[in-house]
Amino acid sequence: MEGERLKMDVDSYSPLAWAYLGDALWEVYIREQLMQETLRKAGDYHNIAVPLVAAKTQATIVTSLWEKLTAKEQDIFRRGRNSCNNFRKTSTHQEYAYSTGFEAILGYLYLADEKNRLNYLMEISFLKGKEVAENGRSS
Repeated sequence: MEGERLKMDVDSYSPLAWAYLGDALWEVYIREQLMQETLRKAGDYHNIAVPLVAAKTQATIVTSLWEKLTAKEQDIFRRGRNSCNNFRKTSTHQEYAYSTGFEAILGYLYLADEKNRLNYLMEISFLKGKEVAENGRSS
């Protein structure tokens, strides 16, 4: 039917599809949080957001969260990480793979309608990401 959302089992999507969605969710979350902190010029938001969404930072975030993740989330991370075949010049293959795993968790939780868990993980991830960005290191 027109306008009706296709209802699919979240596990029917690939880990890269979860990561595709998770990447967008993380970007929007970062932008929203930065805008809620204080008024800035658009370019300033961008300059603050870039290190927070970088693969290096996401790799550090997911490593620091590991003990807080459920066994299912750890499995989703591994599936996302192992699906990653490439990387960017600004990160190592491991950092890019870890960031893909991180984004896969976010996308999976969103599609599974586990919004409270998703929001919790994004909240603590944002705090860790800011700490990493402010200290100028990503490991």
